[in-house]
Amino acid sequence: MVAAYLLRYRTQDATAVLKEAAKGEGFVPFKASQALKRWEEGTWSLDPE
Repeated sequence: MVAAYLLRYRTQDATAVLKEAAKGEGFVPFKASQALKRWEEGTWSLDPE
């Protein structure tokens, strides 16, 4: 979850962590992949500016 909140500030580091977390099956990989998807779509908004 921390990586998702840091996407705006530490994009490279956060995406690397989320990509690793997105591997596999279950709740954590699903949430990580959704965070990455929303970031790439431009609809991510966990910490509005």
